[in-house]
Amino acid sequence: MKVLVLRSSFQSDDFVKAEYAELLGLLKQKCDAEITILGDENSVETRYASLQNADFVMIATGGTENLFKKLFEMETFQETSLQKTTTLIADGRNNSLAAALEILSFLWENGNDGRIIHGNNDEIVKNVADSFSVTSVQNADNTILKKFRGTRIGLFGQPSDWLIASGVDYDYLREYYGIQTINIDLQRLISEMNLVDEAEAKKIAQDLVKRSKSVKEPSNDDIIAAAKTYLAIKKICHEECLDAMTIRCFDIVKACNTTSCLALALLNDEGVVAGCEGDMQTLMTMLLAKKLCGEEAFMANPSILTDKTTMLGHCTIPLAMCDETTVRSHFESGIGVAVQGDLPLTDYTIMKWGGRRLDKLFVTEAKAIKNEYSNHFCRTQITFDVNLKPYLLNHTIGNHHVIIKGCHAAEIRRFMKENGIK
Repeated sequence: MKVLVLRSSFQSDDFVKAEYAELLGLLKQKCDAEITILGDENSVETRYASLQNADFVMIATGGTENLFKKLFEMETFQETSLQKTTTLIADGRNNSLAAALEILSFLWENGNDGRIIHGNNDEIVKNVADSFSVTSVQNADNTILKKFRGTRIGLFGQPSDWLIASGVDYDYLREYYGIQTINIDLQRLISEMNLVDEAEAKKIAQDLVKRSKSVKEPSNDDIIAAAKTYLAIKKICHEECLDAMTIRCFDIVKACNTTSCLALALLNDEGVVAGCEGDMQTLMTMLLAKKLCGEEAFMANPSILTDKTTMLGHCTIPLAMCDETTVRSHFESGIGVAVQGDLPLTDYTIMKWGGRRLDKLFVTEAKAIKNEYSNHFCRTQITFDVNLKPYLLNHTIGNHHVIIKGCHAAEIRRFMKENGIK
């Protein structure tokens, strides 16, 4: 761990070493700390070198507030401070706590997260050690932020007309997360569907039937048409080097008398994060689930809310998430192919990352308790032992929410906190 110690120009390095000999010694002995002392008279080059990867900033004296501000305004610190909590150490001697409080307020006013570790030597060392273990995990989470860079998302048509609150700021995605969005005209997809090899589509259709427990509404021709949609979307994803995609799917239903539900299920199985209805906020939630938690995601509509349970459903789900699947038609239209999946009754995380600048988060954990099916809802339906009624009816982040296997709320919250998202 690296501890950067700030002192005023009225004091010297030797003063700091003598005054804080016991604390600095304990930090070295018990936390394996590398100590660097910095004053206002140090050169810009020294400041840059001292600041690199500092895990803690110890305020040794008063009069260090402006020095910290200068460091903060340096480009190197700006890049790192925006992605992590700045942890200050101040035991109170030599007006250090007063300076640390002013610095903490400065951080908050500039939109950054900060905290102060204060107490006697033993308390400080213990809190530093505990905080460093958490910070190490958080910094690992920041590698996820870097993994977004260079991500390419294909937008097959515009968001569906009913998604009036599910868009994102594409410029912000590009500038902050380094994500590129590529517009794909639906006519291009339709043309590709007409060029798909019939034998290849039949093979996909046969494989789907074999791995499913039954086929209900769709005919063989329906399944082949859905397989052609999958192969056409997959080809475009390959040509455009897409990591993720979302589609204005109901236009395909109207124009081609088929659905993209099967295509999205298979693409998610293959590692291309795929969502429907052009919902970019939900697609970003699915992308986060993949990059942070390594999980495929079920994008679903909340459908039944009680004081004890919540049921969500949709017409596409990664086949890999299901114990069994049934080949069905699309719920709203009765056309094409949808997937009815039976999910294992185990622990899940329900989440939504939303807002035009992705500045909102909802996440909770719940246990799936039943897979009961009703003809009044989308094909895959799953009920959880959690009451989401207060959140959904009073504070919801849009309609679609994302379900992933396992308990991941803590790591998701850590990532969001590190990126200033509440």
